[in-house]
Amino acid sequence: MLKYLLKGGPTMLPLLIFSILSLAIMLERYFYLRSLKNNDFRLVKKIRLLLSNGKVSKAKQEAKEAKGPVSAMFLAGLEKYGEKRQIVKEFIQSTGQKQIKDMEKRLRILEFIATVSPLLGLLGTVFGIINSFNVLAGAQGIAAPSALSVGIAEALVSTATGLMVAIPTMLFYTYLDSKIEAKISEMNQWSTELVEIISGDNKRDSTSKIRGDKYVSTRY
Repeated sequence: MLKYLLKGGPTMLPLLIFSILSLAIMLERYFYLRSLKNNDFRLVKKIRLLLSNGKVSKAKQEAKEAKGPVSAMFLAGLEKYGEKRQIVKEFIQSTGQKQIKDMEKRLRILEFIATVSPLLGLLGTVFGIINSFNVLAGAQGIAAPSALSVGIAEALVSTATGLMVAIPTMLFYTYLDSKIEAKISEMNQWSTELVEIISGDNKRDSTSKIRGDKYVSTRY
């Protein structure tokens, strides 16, 4: 491994750091998103039944035990159970924003690594070509092939490593991003119903959807 790093030139060390950091973030985000339960329909049905029977404390307990952004929004809304629609909606929106930020955490780092790694590999290629030209410039007559191969190998190894880091990082970033978009879509679907269940008003307000009320992620 050390020999491989030395052959690739000075850009190999940051690429190695990027690869370790990228792997750690990908695993952490994967298991975090996997831990978010997707039984929102059952949760909403259960809490609706509890609230209809006046068991608000029990409903709060059910929301607290469930994991996921919808349950967190439910729990926040239940703190203002029976209040006016606008008050309940604001509490749900605030919690939803926080849940989205939690889901998006560290994704910018993956995007940065996927963008910069090929550039570092290209920089290593430039260094390798410069070394090759230096060998040619200092050679008496025809340069030895072994001397030229050092610079060429440095150029190729650095470029290949940069792509090896960037490609899986970008693929996994896209996968995580799609999972988060799907979760936000679920939050959108349930947002109006949560307000209807929790608020003391019966007037339907279609503007309580997450994306309609600035729940849209600002990561781009």
